[in-house]
Amino acid sequence: MRKMIMSGLFAIAVVGLAYAADIDRHADFSNPKTPTAAAGCKGFYGTDDNLTACADFCGQYRTDNEGASCECSDGKCPADDHNP
Repeated sequence: MRKMIMSGLFAIAVVGLAYAADIDRHADFSNPKTPTAAAGCKGFYGTDDNLTACADFCGQYRTDNEGASCECSDGKCPADDHNP
């Protein structure tokens, strides 16, 4: 019984990691110095943990640019065709 439970937990962990690695994530950020400009988009594709990389980018961007917004989202940047 213990072997079946451990096998199930291992399978869940592997599937979770595969799903997390497969998410294309991007950051939508604004520049408070040019409020009429379109929001920027920075992709985090193919990284081991793209949510952490995106959160780190957004945190640093908001620190460096007071009043800026930055949100991490799933999916690709709209014009980013070079990442499959």
